[in-house]
Amino acid sequence: MSRLAAAVLRRGVAASRDPSSSRLAASVPASARLFSADASGEAAAPAADSQNDPFLKASSEGLAFGRFYSNIGGINRLEKNMLKTDIIHHLDRCGLSLDDVKIDYNRGFNPLCALLRFPSKAAFTTAIRQTSQSRLYKMDTISRDEWDLKQSFDGKAVLLQGVPRNALPEDIERFLCGTNFEPPPFESFLRPGVPEPIRMVLVKFCTKTDAMNAFITKNRSFCLNNQVSMRVLQ
Repeated sequence: MSRLAAAVLRRGVAASRDPSSSRLAASVPASARLFSADASGEAAAPAADSQNDPFLKASSEGLAFGRFYSNIGGINRLEKNMLKTDIIHHLDRCGLSLDDVKIDYNRGFNPLCALLRFPSKAAFTTAIRQTSQSRLYKMDTISRDEWDLKQSFDGKAVLLQGVPRNALPEDIERFLCGTNFEPPPFESFLRPGVPEPIRMVLVKFCTKTDAMNAFITKNRSFCLNNQVSMRVLQ
């Protein structure tokens, strides 16, 4: 036997007599052994823990969407001066925020209903229960597509009512002087009125604060010879 072979044989015999290797195997954590691959090559993951994860459980419940409106007098609509906060306070057990409410307007910018996004189906069921108890409002189910497609002014637009029909964009800018409005073109249209149609102009602002400041400082002011009323669109 060569010297090299004899040396290898002696190291093998010494290793078999050293108990440190068995202690090393015993000290391997149980968590590491849980993720070792089996004979099929698949890792044995702790699936039971993921099933009990509250985050995954909540996300699987999904969102729910509804239409909120008043049925007073048999007409489906919302009060003209109703705010998003009024709706949230009415449905105070549903976990809604301002971002979960969109006001749906008709062509004359009169509010028809509010589209709502609920954090869960259970919250939507609670909203139905609350509306049925008050008997002042109703709640219908809508699709997510209807919610996604609905534009929200989000308090960043102001409707000017009673603008003179001969007023030019320069006149409207002069009326809004001192406010941080977005530059023209402005959206302008006529609404039926007595004794003549009423001109309305939609002005957009960069922030909610800018729109509210314009309402506070310019409402009931005069554009040319007409007094103009203003309303913030939500």
